[in-house]
Parts: sequence; C-alpha cells; structure tokens
Amino acid sequence: DGVEQALDVQADALMDAALDEGELRRELEVIIQEAKRKLDSPRSVTTETLYELLFPTHRMRRWRIGTEAGLRRLTHADLRAYYLSRYTPAGTIVALVGDLDPERTMARAVETFGAWNRPAADIPGSPPERANRGTAFRRLSGDVERPLLSLGWRTVGSLHADTPALDLAATILGSGRGSRLYRALRVPGVAASAFAGHYTPTEVGVFEIGIEAEGGRLEEAATTALGLVEAMAARGPDAGELSRAKALTTTGWARRMESMDGRATALCEAEALGDVRLVDQLYARALAVTVAEVREAASRWLDRASACAVCYVPRDAADLVVVPTWPPPARAVDVPVMPDTARRPARRSRSDDAERHALPDRLEHWAFPGVDLLVRPKRGAGSVSVLLHFPGAPLGETDASAGLSWLLARTALRGAAGVTGDALAQAAESLGGALTPSVQSDTMGWHATVAPEGLEAVAGLLHDLAYAPDLDAGQLGVERELQASDARRQRDDMFRHPLQRVLALAFRGHPYGLPGLGEPERVRGFDVAQVAAWARAMSAHRPVVVVAGDVTPEQAVERLRPLTAVPGASVGAVGVPAAPSWTPGSGNEARAKQQTALALAFPAGRYASADRFPLKVAGALLSGLAGRLFDELREKRSLAYTVAAVPWLARWSGAMLCYIATSPEREAEAREAMLAELARLSAEPPSEAELARARNYAAGVIEISAQSAAAVAGSVLDAWVHGEVESWADTPRRLREVTIEDVMRVSEEVFRADRRAEFVVRGGAT
Repeated sequence: DGVEQALDVQADALMDAALDEGELRRELEVIIQEAKRKLDSPRSVTTETLYELLFPTHRMRRWRIGTEAGLRRLTHADLRAYYLSRYTPAGTIVALVGDLDPERTMARAVETFGAWNRPAADIPGSPPERANRGTAFRRLSGDVERPLLSLGWRTVGSLHADTPALDLAATILGSGRGSRLYRALRVPGVAASAFAGHYTPTEVGVFEIGIEAEGGRLEEAATTALGLVEAMAARGPDAGELSRAKALTTTGWARRMESMDGRATALCEAEALGDVRLVDQLYARALAVTVAEVREAASRWLDRASACAVCYVPRDAADLVVVPTWPPPARAVDVPVMPDTARRPARRSRSDDAERHALPDRLEHWAFPGVDLLVRPKRGAGSVSVLLHFPGAPLGETDASAGLSWLLARTALRGAAGVTGDALAQAAESLGGALTPSVQSDTMGWHATVAPEGLEAVAGLLHDLAYAPDLDAGQLGVERELQASDARRQRDDMFRHPLQRVLALAFRGHPYGLPGLGEPERVRGFDVAQVAAWARAMSAHRPVVVVAGDVTPEQAVERLRPLTAVPGASVGAVGVPAAPSWTPGSGNEARAKQQTALALAFPAGRYASADRFPLKVAGALLSGLAGRLFDELREKRSLAYTVAAVPWLARWSGAMLCYIATSPEREAEAREAMLAELARLSAEPPSEAELARARNYAAGVIEISAQSAAAVAGSVLDAWVHGEVESWADTPRRLREVTIEDVMRVSEEVFRADRRAEFVVRGGAT
C-alpha cells in the first residue's frame, strides 16, 4: 500500500532535487565526518589504498567517499552540473518487485516518470588503464592493534568470460572454513583471519586477499597466500573444492533472491550491464564453470609479477619487516587436501516422542524429552536455516571466565566426534552452508543455512559440535591465541568497542557487562579442563533447535532426528544469576583516531517488559533519516554522519544505547546536543505524523526482515530465549499500537542524565 507514495518520493528526488546551497554546505560537513570515520577503519584504509596501487590511471583509484580536501573544493555549481548530467531518463533504471499488481503498478510508474524529458548528457568515461600490470607495495602505520595485509590483482569487468571462474576461485581460496586460506592460515594459527573476493564494478575488476596476523607471522602469511594462488594457477582446484564453491554459490543466490530488495537490485544491475536476462545467465555461467576454466583464469590474471600489496601496521611497530622484498621469492606451499567427509550414522528418535503445539503465524513447537524444536515453514525460500542454542549458558561467566563461551564455540569447530575441523567444514559447505558459532548475552550455540536436502546432515554436525567436541589441547592452544588476538583487535572498532565498554560500566560485575571474547591475557590462561567443564555446564541447559525455511514441520522432524534424540538436561543443574544492578559512571581512552566516539547508556526494561515496544518506537523517533537526533545533530549542526539510539534488551535487564562519532574538538557540543534531544523527547510530545512515521518504520523493519528465513529463525530464537514465543508474531502490531503517552512515559523514565553511563574513545591523540 506504500508503492505509490514510494514512487512519488523517488521521482521527486530524481526529477526535481532542490539542491539548496545552504544544505550543501551542511551536508559536506557531514560527509567529511564520514570520510574521517572511514580513515578510522583499518580494513577500509588498506582496501582503498590497494585500489590506488592497482590503478595508476583509472578512476577506480580514487577514494570512493572522497577526501576532506577534495570535498571542500566542491561548489554548488559542481553539484548541480553533476545532477543534471547524471540524473536523466536515459541513465535511470526503476525496478519494482514484491506484492503488487503488475499492470496497475506499471501504469503508475509510467504516469510518474513518463513526462520526464531531461536530455541525456555526454558523460566522459574514466581514462583507460594502461595495459601492463605492474607490482607495487605500500606500508602504512597508525593506531591499530593488529597488522592488516591486502594483496590484490587487477582483473576484468563483470561481463568478461573469465569473471565467473575468478569469482569461484575467490570462493575456493577464501570463503568459509573449508577454503584454502582458512585451512592454510587460520587453522594452524598463522593468521587470525583471511578472506578472498572478486569485485567487478562493471568495466574493471579487483581480486583481493585480506589477511590479519600478528606482526611476527605476516611474512609467512603473505608468502603462503601467494603460494596458494600460484598453485591455483598451476593446477587449478580439485573437483571437490569446485563442488563446494558451487554449493555455496547456490545457497547464496537463494538467500539473495529471498528479499525483494535483493531481487530488485539484481534486476537493476543486470539491466545496467545491458540486458535484464543477465540475472539468470550470469548465475548459470557460474554453475557451469569447470576446473580447467578456474585454472586458466587464475593463470591469466593472478600472477606474482602483477601482485600489489598494502600492509597497515601498528605505529609502535614501525620497524617491523613485513617482507624484505616485494613480491617475495616464490616458495612452494602445501595446498590443503580436501578431507573425507564420510560420517557415521546419526542417532534417531521417533516423532511420536514429542508433544506438538501450534503457535502463531505457522510456528510449531515440538517438545521432545531432551530438546525443544521450533519450526517455521517458509515455502519457496530455497534454503533452510537451523540453529542449535543453549539459552542461559553464557550467564555463568564471571570476570575470571569471560570468553569461555566463545572459546568453546570456536574450538568445537576444530574437531568433534573424531572428525577433524577441515572435514566438518567441508561437510557443511558442500551442503551450501557454513557452521557458524554464536554467543549472545543470554544464549550460545551454532547455526547453518543449507539447501533443504542437507538438513539431516547438518543436524548431525550441529549435534557433534555441542555434545562431542574433541577439545584437542593443541587445537585449543591455537584457537586460544587467535581469540586473544581478536579480543585485542576489537579496540579498533570505533562503534562496537565504545558500546561494549559503556555496558561494562553500567552492568559492572554482571555477565551483561563482560567482553564477549574476554580479556586477552585471561583468555591465554584457559586450559582444556576449563573448556571441557564449560562444555558440560552448557549441555546442562535445555537446548532449543529453531528451523525456518523451505521445509514442512513433518519434514523437519524427520530430518532433525540427530538432534531430537538428545537426552534430557539435568533438571536443577543450572542456576539463574541475580538480576543486574545499574551503575552510572564514565570512562574514556585516548586514541590516535580521526574521530571521537561517544557512547551513552540509560537503564531500561528487559526484553519481556511491555516497555519494549515504546522503547523501540522512541528509538525510531530519535534515529533514522527522519529522526530527531539525525535532524538536530546531523542535519542542522553537521556534527556527525552516524548517530543512533537503539534499545539493548536482554532476558534480565535492558538499556537504551546512544552513539555519535564526531570530530574530537566537538565532543562537548555533541554530548550536550544529544542529551538535550533526549530530554526534549519527554518534554515535547511528538506530533501524530511523527509518531505514525516512527511506528511504521519500527514495524516495517521487522516485516521486511521476515523475507529472510535466517532472520525469521533469529526472531523465533530471540522470542524463545526471552520467554515471549507465544506472542512472537505480535511485534509489528504492538509497535503500531504505541501511543504518544507511552513514548513520553518511557522517555521520562529512561533518559535521566544522572543515571547514564558514558564511555568515550577520544580521538586526536598523537
């Protein structure tokens, strides 16, 4: 029912943008803040610098958001000329996808855009890049906790015949735990993370490998990665690797096509490339790629002589030698062999062992003796998401044991039931999915999204992770070091780090305030006995299995027998922690960053509280493009690009979190302005129109996310963990019922300046 209004809004922006000169000046300050924010993102810096090395001439070398100096040179005349030349009918594609009447919608679109007659402009393309591809290396240093390395090659555009093969080469090398980079670098602990990707923005392409490793192992990581690429070019992948990559591609395609946004974007991209039918044709080409084609494409484009690299090291490691020469001398590497994925027969249970209950919106609850199964069919999804979780397990952590939940979840993936981690990864990824650990404030477990026919096999894998982790001392030692490194690396995240620290202040002494990955030095002290004890404690909690996707409840019960046969948990073995108290306070740390990040937290009700709904609406009133914080702090004052107010709601408590990243010299102004807007929400009621917008936005986000089976499974899990499963589908309705009085009441109760916790990551330090 919002299609016509959406068309009008889009048409107005495309056809009749005001481009006010004063608005431009204010918006430029906001964009400059975002450019600074990007400079505080180590991975963004390495990737953008890599593009600069790869393309000495082509416009691909420019920072996509621009630099402060370049942005300040822009004039109103520049912007208007750009708008009139680029926003024309000949350069515009409109895709309308979803629950609509095709004939009526098309007629309305023609009526809206049909009279638009702005002439097409002759737009110069980018200067062509030189044919020869050279090698280059650049070293950066700054306030980062762990070195980063980006390797890259200049490749080809979207429609080149080699592109599908290069896309699959990237998947084979760097997607999932079964990838070559993961098995050669992360499994032995050489690198904390490694990925590969092939990015093709129309006429050019970049093949990138990204690595994070401790300084002493950077050279080994770089030479190993190059060796793996050269082995791909010399011998290609084996048939099992290519099959795994295609299975991941198939599931990824299905997940993209679940959402209307994903479909519309795919249609626009294909039409921009010349033919809307390319949506299906390019997918078909990927699935038809052969081993020989991957080898030949890698041989043509991924050679050592054209490899460029960017390394970003901590400022206190300026004398670190990454590689003595670039590119380093060729060195033979052992290509990880694809493991045997044969599995033992899974234990089975009988479906009549369960009590079956119907819940709202087609959700079914099957209560087995040892596990609760929740099934939500979503026909046509093309995939199935399955989650195995242990509600309450992380709440046993203390200051001394913080990080054990994550260490168990991560180490289990290195081997379970006598099956190696490589074999576990290969088994899951051959089904189109990946085994992924998850630790939240109130629950922990593992999940995967696979093709429907792979549901029983992945259920067996999840069972083994939870109930039969090998916890080999050597593997635990490697994972322990990687987790400690990751815990330290989180300080580089200028969004999540200050939010975690403000929760640590507010929930001092409670598991809700603990860092999920733990403190690095304490994590390094955990041993096998402690992790094994934690595994036993976890399994004392009654598990829940959530399934959503292209499966019926009966099919789910049949295929999930490896999980539904688990024995009952020990009744009374699990205690519930005391409800956390709230501690106002403040903290800060100084960093050599471009921006200062300010996080505030205010005490709020828990997830199951009726205040959850007005809190979410209050968040929508404050955040978003039409929110009060956005309008005052971003639009009027140009203080920040990113500003947010969101509820953080757990089983036993909650908080309202507020965040802004701004220039260091404007920290006090940002704090004062944010607190003033929060106070104004309880003093000045929103208008009916303002409230309606916020309610519809908050509800619409949930409704739109329900297009994804994985998102549905996550919503069901949240409702179960927080004791709200009987009303899990009511959230959009409850949000739309929130009144002005509700919002003002919770705002007055929550936004008390004297009750706030505050943490600042203060930029500008030298």
